[in-house]
Amino acid sequence: VLVLAGPGTGKTQVLTTRIANVLRQTDTDPSSILALTFTEAATREMRQRLIKLIGKDGYFVQVTTFHGFCADAIASNPERFSKPAGMQNVTDLEKIQIIKEILESGDYESIKPLNDPLYYSQAIISSISTLKREGFTIPRFRQIVSILKDEFEIQKDDLSKTAATEKQKQVNKNLELLDVYEKYQTKLSSLGRFDFDDMINWVTESFEKDSDFLLNYQEKFQYILVDEYQDTNSSQNRLIFALASFWGQQANIFAVGDPNQSIYRFQGASKENLVQFKNIFPSHTQINLEQNYRST
Repeated sequence: VLVLAGPGTGKTQVLTTRIANVLRQTDTDPSSILALTFTEAATREMRQRLIKLIGKDGYFVQVTTFHGFCADAIASNPERFSKPAGMQNVTDLEKIQIIKEILESGDYESIKPLNDPLYYSQAIISSISTLKREGFTIPRFRQIVSILKDEFEIQKDDLSKTAATEKQKQVNKNLELLDVYEKYQTKLSSLGRFDFDDMINWVTESFEKDSDFLLNYQEKFQYILVDEYQDTNSSQNRLIFALASFWGQQANIFAVGDPNQSIYRFQGASKENLVQFKNIFPSHTQINLEQNYRST
């Protein structure tokens, strides 16, 4: 089910009431319901509403953030995720220091201007964060950059001098960003640090590579609900679809979102999520909530 709802139309209430009705009308164990959202505040609010509706069973429903779910999966399977064992989340200051060290010690032409070598520091940090959120791990990004480079080699003789120069700059910037990305990840590991976005990619990749590991979670969660679906990114979507993949078109997946109210994604990117959902579940039911109860 895909619920499209504007502000004040009761998105969280619909999702919470659905959980309550699943428990009232079926013999489903509360712990086999997974509700994913974005913030700890939204998690607390949803749980409080559930407890008011259904009592103590609300404590056992798995209401969590995406990062909370992945952190729990990593902590529950230490033998599988030896990489982050004992690691701590990297701070913003540490990110800046790491990128500064990489730029100062590296020979870069496109992302290290002579008059201001650290000019692109924040842009590089932002780009790496975006790559991770969209599920572009180093091997995947390397593949994309390689394709970009090959395409330029094929097209360059047919391009104007100006267009060829701009395309060459784009290729060079991405090649250098790839190098910085690789060195950044290596430095994080040596310092015992990780990005929050790394956790989602680690768990998603493990699900996609190991069907038995994924099956444990697919058997555990019979109902999957996603709040603020317009803000999910590619790596989070991969996680959701992996969890739901066992049942195919019969998956009990319920997503609620407002396509015009994306906060964490690029403007318009929420439309991609909705299209992807509709493509993967073509027989889904779409419900539109249009009445605003919050304001006149």
